[in-house]
Amino acid sequence: MTEIIQDLSLLLLVSLPINLLFHKIKWPSIMGYLVAGVFIGPHAMGWISDPRSVDHLAEIGIILLLFLIGLEFSLSHLLKDVGRILTAGTLQLALTAGALTLIAPMMDLGYGKGLLVGVLAGLSSTAIVLKMITDRAEIDTAQGRVGIGVLLFQDVLVLPLMLLVPLLGGEVPLSPLDLVWALIKSALAVGAVFLASRLLVPKAMHGIARSGTREHLTLFVILLILGTAWVAQHLGLTLAMGAFIAGMILSESDYQHQISLDILPVKDYFSSIFFISVGMLLNLNIFWQDAGVYLLATVLLIALKGGLAAAAVWVARFPLKVAVICGLYLAQTGEFSLILSGLARQSGVLNETHYQGFLIVALLSMLAAPPLIQWANPLLNRWFKERATGAPPESEHTKQLENHVVIAGYGMIGRHLSGVLHEIRIPFIVIERDGEKMKKAMMHQAPVLYGDSTHRDTLKKARLESARMLVVSLPDLKTMQQVVRLARMMNPDLYILVRTSSDSHVETLTQTGANLVIPEEFETSIEIFTRVLREYRIPGNVIEQQIELVRMEGYSMFRGISLNAESLNKFSTYLTATLTESVPLEAADWATGKTVEAMDLKNTTGARLIAVVRKGDVHANPEPGFDLREADLLVVFGRHAMLNKAITRIRKGEETPAPPGNPG
Repeated sequence: MTEIIQDLSLLLLVSLPINLLFHKIKWPSIMGYLVAGVFIGPHAMGWISDPRSVDHLAEIGIILLLFLIGLEFSLSHLLKDVGRILTAGTLQLALTAGALTLIAPMMDLGYGKGLLVGVLAGLSSTAIVLKMITDRAEIDTAQGRVGIGVLLFQDVLVLPLMLLVPLLGGEVPLSPLDLVWALIKSALAVGAVFLASRLLVPKAMHGIARSGTREHLTLFVILLILGTAWVAQHLGLTLAMGAFIAGMILSESDYQHQISLDILPVKDYFSSIFFISVGMLLNLNIFWQDAGVYLLATVLLIALKGGLAAAAVWVARFPLKVAVICGLYLAQTGEFSLILSGLARQSGVLNETHYQGFLIVALLSMLAAPPLIQWANPLLNRWFKERATGAPPESEHTKQLENHVVIAGYGMIGRHLSGVLHEIRIPFIVIERDGEKMKKAMMHQAPVLYGDSTHRDTLKKARLESARMLVVSLPDLKTMQQVVRLARMMNPDLYILVRTSSDSHVETLTQTGANLVIPEEFETSIEIFTRVLREYRIPGNVIEQQIELVRMEGYSMFRGISLNAESLNKFSTYLTATLTESVPLEAADWATGKTVEAMDLKNTTGARLIAVVRKGDVHANPEPGFDLREADLLVVFGRHAMLNKAITRIRKGEETPAPPGNPG
């Protein structure tokens, strides 16, 4: 156990600087992991000299890697253009496998083993290609969509291939019964994935997410990985396949995005265990014996596979330029090829010499993939005599959410705001990590994204870069600061509104980048005095003016600014000034159905009726015989005390003596 921990620590220690270096030069860290594994392995510097510990670490890496890839897998991605992608993927794999099978005798292989090597070589690296496509912002281009579709198609084939590899190329001929049994086991596994993802896992995830704690969700994910792997092993499958199934189950849940974010900080290090351990399996002594042959074989493999992949995509009726770029995307072998070749070695299908030969060529093709992908567009632009514009590719998702509101938190404020935005057709999206609140949002038909607002990937998925406003309503100051700071970095023009529980947070959040911070205590105090004034029938326009002044003074005070005495004196001025009030006439009001003369506002209250608005028409200075009807809007003119009595007169008909003085 001590040696395993020591070796694992060494792998992580090596992966950190490699990850930093390759991130800086914008190349996939997988390349560095493979090279590092070659040098620290038992066949080079010997820092890890026990091959058995290498095998154990490789198996751990395979389990973790397959879970992560399974988590990113979704059948829905294949269904968007399933016809042409199936055509391209099937042709690409069939042509590659067929070509290598025909030349198998030249490699001292039988046709059965040649078919196996051809199938393994036909698979491409999902990890490398997705990394390069994402970094180049080509995920929504035609070549990006087709390339990813073919990769996902290849991922689907991993399930039956992991079952068929021990049979393909074996000394015993593959009987139809064996093939049927392998396909039945694969179908049962897929059926289990579908059943669990649709029926079992969502209910369990909803129940666990109600607690609102990330730890419970993470523990459930670990339990699912280990439990599924254990069940798969008892069904005659491999632990790695069980981990892949666990990832596929979680990929179909509503919480897949948050699970990815929880694993994201250590995702590269999980992957590094596998790729470094694979590099350690490479025997440099075998490579140096025939280095020229292996380099030539790598070049021929890239040319053959890339050309056949391009032909397959072109036959599937995609443009020639797209086909050629996809050919370069798919020209290398992939991580599943390494996994399946290791399984073939363990099963005795491939001997050590054949395994090492395939491993060397596979690793060299993976090392060559990033520069090929990076140089693809400039070379093809020259070839097709097109001028590169440098403009980013147009995204199909840009039109879905743009100039929208992002709501961080589905509490009472988020719920009310989303309801209003829905009614007036303003686009918005809610971010929420509490399972119970997310369920409520879905019940209210609010577009909701399960995730943590403090993560960049969550905000990206909410398309914050193209949003107009961010409304933050979260429980603690530290979280709100993280969200505001990250949002301001991602979108400098974004209007950020924050609701906080304390006045003391206003200055801090404003300095962090918020445009407006609304303290809950302050707004509560405004609501209280508003209700008090309304109870005393203070006219609405007077209340609104007072609210505006209080807010001006309040928010200025929170930022260390004071209004001058002249502004504050307006409080008493507004209470004594001559004002107008608009009073909607309701069916139950005393004045409804009476004439202006019968209402007699001037003599009973001192206020004057200066206009009546009826169905959009303004009747200024109505005649004494003008009938007042339901839904009329009465515009009344007078001082504060007069208006208060006038409203009472209109509503209840109480006659009060007119106050002395002229309202004008």
